[in-house]
Amino acid sequence: MRRLCSTIVLAALFAGAAFAANPHDPQKRFTAADQAWARTLLLQRADLPGAGWTSKKSTGDNSTCKSFNPDESKLVETGEQQSREFSRGGGFVTSMAAIFKTTKDAETGWNLEAKTQILDCLAEALGQTSTGSATVKIAARGRLAFPHVAQRTAAFYVRLAFNVQGIKFNADLHFILLGRGRANLALMSLSPGKPLTPLPAGLDRSLAATLARRLSG
Repeated sequence: MRRLCSTIVLAALFAGAAFAANPHDPQKRFTAADQAWARTLLLQRADLPGAGWTSKKSTGDNSTCKSFNPDESKLVETGEQQSREFSRGGGFVTSMAAIFKTTKDAETGWNLEAKTQILDCLAEALGQTSTGSATVKIAARGRLAFPHVAQRTAAFYVRLAFNVQGIKFNADLHFILLGRGRANLALMSLSPGKPLTPLPAGLDRSLAATLARRLSG
């Protein structure tokens, strides 16, 4: 799930730094059935409230995070899908699903990645993206109080401080991790402050509940 953290944040904020392929990633032995299953677990446009949402295809997943790179190379993934990136008013939400060959593999992957150190990947990525006209810094980060909506649930937050051509604003980035059986999911939302428009209050909780129901289905 660190891959969602670094890859999507880079694309969403600056479309900047590139990362090399990661030899610590799980082995990819995808099956048609588990690829299809992973796709059914993802965030969909119909899950989002109201009008005004736009979407684009998610960026590729080829990131390597030097500061937090647990070795999952002995684990086997049989399915992996990423939703489109949905944006409105300067904020966005996206999701990723990973299906493992066994429940044990999924639990091992979870135990390796569902830690606050996953946020170190964001700090590393941001260190490569600031430019002369746009900077972003981490103002605060840590675990996020969140309801236990799935068999495995963890949540983290990052408060970002932006300065874009002299315009300063904050944004809250939430990472919600969910898991059950052979499947692990990641939901990420970015909600900016003024002068941009924040996402609806409680959106990440309602979306996490929706994804948790799909996990249980």
